[in-house]
Amino acid sequence: MGTAEPKRIGFLATQFDEYYQNLVFHGALEEARRYPVQLIFYEGSNTETLTKSGALDDTAFNLAAKTRLDGLIVMTNTMGSSFSRERIAGYLASFSHMPIVSIGLEFDNVYTLRPQAGCGMVQLTSHLVEVHHRRHFLFLAGPDGHPESEARKSEFLHTLSELLPEAEPVILYADFLEERAYETTIALIEGQWNFDAVVAANDQMAFGSIRALEEHGIRVPAQVSVTGFDDIPYSVLSIPALTTIHQPTSELGRRAIGYLATELGLGSSDPTSMVADLSTSFVIRQSCGCMNGGTGDAASTVDQLQMRLRNLFSLQVGERSRSAFLRRIEAAVVRTFKLEEILVELSHGLKRLGIRFAAVVMVDERRKNTSRASLFMLLNGEEVQIFTPNGQQFSTRSLLPQGLPKDFQAYVCESLQFGSEQMGYFICTPDAKDMHVYASLRDLITTSMKGALIMSLEKDRELILQREVHERTGELVAANKQLKREIAQRKELEQELLEVSNNIMTRIGQDIHDDLCQDLAALGMLAATLESALKKTELAGARQLAKNISESALKSAYTAKQIARDLFPSNLQDNGFVASVMQLVKSKNVTDGNMVTLEIQPGFHIDDKQQAIQLYRIIQEALNNALKHAKATRITVNLLHDEQSATVEVVDDGVGFEVKKGRTASGMGMKILTYRANLIGGDLHIASSPSGTVVSCRVSLQEGA
Repeated sequence: MGTAEPKRIGFLATQFDEYYQNLVFHGALEEARRYPVQLIFYEGSNTETLTKSGALDDTAFNLAAKTRLDGLIVMTNTMGSSFSRERIAGYLASFSHMPIVSIGLEFDNVYTLRPQAGCGMVQLTSHLVEVHHRRHFLFLAGPDGHPESEARKSEFLHTLSELLPEAEPVILYADFLEERAYETTIALIEGQWNFDAVVAANDQMAFGSIRALEEHGIRVPAQVSVTGFDDIPYSVLSIPALTTIHQPTSELGRRAIGYLATELGLGSSDPTSMVADLSTSFVIRQSCGCMNGGTGDAASTVDQLQMRLRNLFSLQVGERSRSAFLRRIEAAVVRTFKLEEILVELSHGLKRLGIRFAAVVMVDERRKNTSRASLFMLLNGEEVQIFTPNGQQFSTRSLLPQGLPKDFQAYVCESLQFGSEQMGYFICTPDAKDMHVYASLRDLITTSMKGALIMSLEKDRELILQREVHERTGELVAANKQLKREIAQRKELEQELLEVSNNIMTRIGQDIHDDLCQDLAALGMLAATLESALKKTELAGARQLAKNISESALKSAYTAKQIARDLFPSNLQDNGFVASVMQLVKSKNVTDGNMVTLEIQPGFHIDDKQQAIQLYRIIQEALNNALKHAKATRITVNLLHDEQSATVEVVDDGVGFEVKKGRTASGMGMKILTYRANLIGGDLHIASSPSGTVVSCRVSLQEGA
């Protein structure tokens, strides 16, 4: 009995890192621990990849269909945002030989679990009208025609018409997306805003609307009440805490596993019908206008602030840890385009993230045969196996050559897709505490593997051409021309790969600037609020601690902002090249002491956008090398020009380094400097001696694009 194969249950959804879907999955995982089963999460969309490949695709369904499964849970409610009902029904029909649970949408002969549509929305609408006297409503709905969104909208409109027959609510569709709700609210504010209540069909849209209102000076809830639906964990931590409808998300997952366990002969639950409705409840917090969710004493306020402060601090620690790990992996993989080195660095990063098991699998791109695949990397505990250059071939029916280990009860399977090209899949255990890690790893693996495969293909083609040159001396001239074309193509690829590196740096910088900096600032303000609240108490030690946390958070926000500026020089376009270099020098002096000076020849300017960003990166790289490796005590940045050209120059008095004879520079950093100069037709010179180093780049002046 102990050696029997566990039953394998597939869990199909659209996003692992979306709170609602993640909670349902973890509810299923919690219940699955009671049975000899394995749970595999298949993600059915790639909407967050760097290639922006678009909406929900068939990859997850196709892979699940080829895998040996014993049962299936499908989150049809989230898939309904991108798939038509008929299309989902067609997919479910291909799994008719096994027991299936649909979460959200009802289909013939399929057991369905769904939250009750009505009772929560009735209470919420009545509360806004009768308690807060709201009269002018905006309803943010999900995709037009989505069954769950339509049910919530219908109940809202019915209740409002009974309470306020004269009301004229506005219905707008924001597709359950935070950014879409943000953009929709911004458009209304910039047009004519005359609402005093926003009712959103999910929490994410409520967050987007609150952000837009606060950015434009419209106070929530003083001027506008905002409510959500789902009660995801972040709703209690938002500012203000979100009034919402609680969905039994974890219970949906648990009930789904319970039903499948019975169908597979592992449990004893006995559903009375093919459809089960789970009750919802109205949760009152601050965003509607109620203070402290209905409890008003000062001690309760302090307790709630302390809880939110602790949770936000925990979130910041988790975000910083994830960012640090991913930056380390990204920095390692962009240094090389060799497949083996990329996979080795990836395995190290996965271990640091606490992931115990992982595999990278590629499909045969040339034959478009997704039933056969090749294993390229396998991580199991401390053991790492790399199968390059060709991989270990196997049938995708077992997901891996030896199947999934019985030691682990759950796996996450992410499709690796570059644009419309299916490259393979990444499967691992869901050990990382941060649910956003898996999508980031998926994107990183996809772009890195694609770059390595392109470079490998080009190198193979170069080798073939070189052999032909030696074998066909009579065709030397023609072959030499072909080789030059191939080298030119390779340089174009190197430029593309360098742009991928720039995109990664830009994304990291934007993430730090948009997420980490704002969250740290919010943490600082919360701590300051807590300090103010504690002044009314005798807790002097706690008040000082809150003050220390506030100061530390604001200082960390400033440091993170400087890092973001280095990675993503957004002021280049707004303020111009000279101002950006001045800001760069200023930031280096703040962090490394006043050892960098800037000399600008009057009349110096760079108008061409491409020249500006590449020259900025050359100065940035040269400064980093001088500060980190040269042991310099004085560094000067010179911006020089004549009638036809401009020159940037970084001069230090450090220890210098060896430049090999006949070569401009060696090492990946110097090669990247050379590539950047070549991109803009620049003339790069590096002169180094024991008394210091001079890095200069001269370009012809061009009119701005």
